Amino acid sequence: MSCWAPLLALVLGLSLTISEGIHYEGHSLGRPCLPGQPCVLAFIADNPVILRCPHSSYRGSITWQYLDPSWTDEQPLTFLQSGGTSWPLFSHDKLQRLRFKSRLIASNLYIPSPRIEDSGLYTCRAGDAIFGYYEVDFQDAGHLHVSHVGLGETPLGNATVQLGKGAQATLFTSWSPWQPCDRCGRPGERKRVGFCYAQLTTMDSEEEMPFPCGMARQKYLMLPQRVPELRIENCQMPCDRYASQEEPNWVPFLVFTNYHPQEKATAHLRCPASSIYSPVYWQVGLTTLTHLQLLQKNSSFSRNTQSLDKATGGGILHLSFQNDSHSIFYQCFVNGHLAGKFLVTSPNAVNPPGELAHTYSIIEALVVGLSIFLVFLMFLSIIESCRRKPETTVV
Repeated sequence: MSCWAPLLALVLGLSLTISEGIHYEGHSLGRPCLPGQPCVLAFIADNPVILRCPHSSYRGSITWQYLDPSWTDEQPLTFLQSGGTSWPLFSHDKLQRLRFKSRLIASNLYIPSPRIEDSGLYTCRAGDAIFGYYEVDFQDAGHLHVSHVGLGETPLGNATVQLGKGAQATLFTSWSPWQPCDRCGRPGERKRVGFCYAQLTTMDSEEEMPFPCGMARQKYLMLPQRVPELRIENCQMPCDRYASQEEPNWVPFLVFTNYHPQEKATAHLRCPASSIYSPVYWQVGLTTLTHLQLLQKNSSFSRNTQSLDKATGGGILHLSFQNDSHSIFYQCFVNGHLAGKFLVTSPNAVNPPGELAHTYSIIEALVVGLSIFLVFLMFLSIIESCRRKPETTVV
């Protein structure tokens, strides 16, 4: 193998990890997901997800197929495949939309922003062999029920619905584990996601396996709508413990950008690599924003000037601008790492203050210089390894 191969693999792997961040692989109740076996997963729409294709040693072309539950008398249809440039003709417009909104990462299916209507059956195949079989329910992020322990708010309670003929369904929330505290060494917040599930009981009092509410509603149309949840509470964690909980494959991803919104407009700052499944928090200058502050009606932070997006668990910061004049830095942190830095200049502030602009340019220069230096060192080490001659042993 060429000595340049490790460099190519490193660069590709690094760029992939940086651009995609950490993926969420779904919430499942009951049996664990095994390769080639049916697996039922729940996700929150509008947040990036990945479906894995556990093909391990297979080197051929991988095909991803999809089946909408409303497509009767049809088999799963191909919408994405690895290798080659030819693509199938799509018999449904939905397949074409899935094709353009999805991509493959090492044969795994990555959907950056799925919608509720993308729910259905996804299979990963190679010829006649099925490596992955996923029944997926994307739940409504637009009507997420958010509750904060610090405000005394409570999550949704269970609800029982009579289905007729002695059958009934219990709608409940199945919770993911608590995420790590969003910062260490000082008070922070943590969150967990709740997915809507339905437990069906027949007239013989036999309980069926719980299913995500969207799937259960396909079988029992009279089931009422129930939304997923987001639960938030205050937390504090020592930094030594926080470091031990870091993702092993995490690569810092830092974005610098300027925003110049129009007067009486709203700016939407999206924190890179963040989602409802990851710890994220924001700073305005040196002041930290929290869900608790922004949810309190009497807080100075909650006067319709800034708010955290519910659907992404705070991954997007909404800013409203009136007739004021200022320029200020906004920063966001994901998994405790600085991920984005935004210089927002209000409409009436023509130029940013000299001190801010000077600081911003210095930070940019330092980041660029450090990046070039690290890449230079990496190239030097690889060139040196290429020049070394293999040792020979004389017998």
